[in-house]
Order: sequence, then structure tokens, then C-alpha cells
Amino acid sequence: MTVNARDSNALARAIAELAEGCLDDRIRLEQAARVIVTARRAARLADAGAIALPSVTDPAVQAVTEIARHWDEAAVTALEYAEALPVAALERLLRAAPSWAAAFGPAVAPRLAA
Repeated sequence: MTVNARDSNALARAIAELAEGCLDDRIRLEQAARVIVTARRAARLADAGAIALPSVTDPAVQAVTEIARHWDEAAVTALEYAEALPVAALERLLRAAPSWAAAFGPAVAPRLAA
């Protein structure tokens, strides 16, 4: 088994984060990145007519949509974008994500799986 520099660096970062007690912060950033990516995928599917987006009159939908819309995926990864968000925006995104997802309703998952 060979170990490359990328694997070694990733392991070193993970161990340092664990040692410093930063794991919770890293998990929150990864969750935020996942929400951002998911919101952008939903927007692309809506643009293609595959799904209908929930109404932006819902504050949770507005929050997630607004934050995800400003991500330039050609410039930075979703994780890098999440890391650069102000703490208040990150908190807003994470608080709004469950309600945003629920706003799609139960019909979205089966429709996408078909």
C-alpha cells in the first residue's frame, strides 16, 4: 500500500482538528457545504423543469436560496465558500436547512428517484 502526500496531508489536518477540538466546527462547515450544493442542484433541476422549487416567501427557503445563489462554484469549492461565510450567515443557513428541505414536500424524493 502506498501513501501519497495528499492522503498524508488530509490525515494530518484531521488529526490536528481532533486534537484542537475543532471537529464540531468542521462538521458544521461540511453540513453547510452540503446544503449549498443541494440547493444549487435543486435550482438546476427546477430550471430544467424537473421539480418545482418551494416559494421564497418562506423565510427558510429565502435564506438557503440567497446564500447558495452567491456561491461561485467555478472559483471555490462549496466547503471553501462555507468557510468564508460570516458566522451569522453560516448559522442562518444551518438553521434554515431543515425547513427549506421540508418545504419541498414528500412528492419530490419519489419523483426524483423515478
